[in-house]
Amino acid sequence: MWRDMLFYLYLMLGGAFCGWIAHGWHDAKNELAANQSAEKTRLIVTETTRQSGQALENKLSELKANEIHTEREIRTEIIKPVFSNVCATDESVRVFNQGVERAERTLSGKPADPVPGQPASTGGQNRH
Repeated sequence: MWRDMLFYLYLMLGGAFCGWIAHGWHDAKNELAANQSAEKTRLIVTETTRQSGQALENKLSELKANEIHTEREIRTEIIKPVFSNVCATDESVRVFNQGVERAERTLSGKPADPVPGQPASTGGQNRH
């Protein structure tokens, strides 16, 4: 009877041990599958992020290229104003234009006439 009980005890311990080992294998298999799935997800997210970043860089460079090409300055200069009614003589228009030129020169700080003559040469022997 002791032998039978001991046999059943060993049998139960052996079954529990085999169950424990099978459970460990099952957990290891599930963990490996989870790790592989996480790695695949990481690779997909990395590739998607890279492609998205590349598309963004391309779009930004395209916008910058368009920005450079669209920056144009449009200037309109009126040389002689056109009047619907002739109320000013040519002399009045000339005086008006001279006044505008003088005002522009004063506001911009440009001299009225360039410096006449040639600048003095350097290294001359004319010092006393």
